[in-house]
Amino acid sequence: MHYRFIEEPDFAGLAQLEKELLPGKPETFYRCKPAALRFFARSNHSFVASGEKGLHGFVLAQAVWQGDRATVLVTRIAAESQEVYAGLLKALLKSAYDANAYEVALLVNEERRGQLVEAAQESGFSDSGLKMLVRVLGSRGARGEAGGVLE
Repeated sequence: MHYRFIEEPDFAGLAQLEKELLPGKPETFYRCKPAALRFFARSNHSFVASGEKGLHGFVLAQAVWQGDRATVLVTRIAAESQEVYAGLLKALLKSAYDANAYEVALLVNEERRGQLVEAAQESGFSDSGLKMLVRVLGSRGARGEAGGVLE
């Protein structure tokens, strides 16, 4: 498995992989759209896992300035296996450290805990005990959507 930065030729495959790994969500949930992927490709904190049979996972992350330090915030991570999650997290942690961003935040929802949480714990992540509350505005909010925010 090879872990590398996202490139434009990956965009179509990432959109398909995201829907395969995270099925049944409203269209607004999905992040692997060209405009978003162009942004994340420039972040230096977003990676794909590629192998002989194509793409096997990805992480979309960006550095967020907190006023006195940067935190790398993972917006989306999805993978076919715990091994792929572990490789993506290793690449992410190296990019954060190399950029002098010594905090990495990863939100995990209950339905996707399993392999991701195990790989994250093996990589040194711990549960902060915080719960994220969201409010979606506009037409999505009017429809009662709350998912997809930093997921």
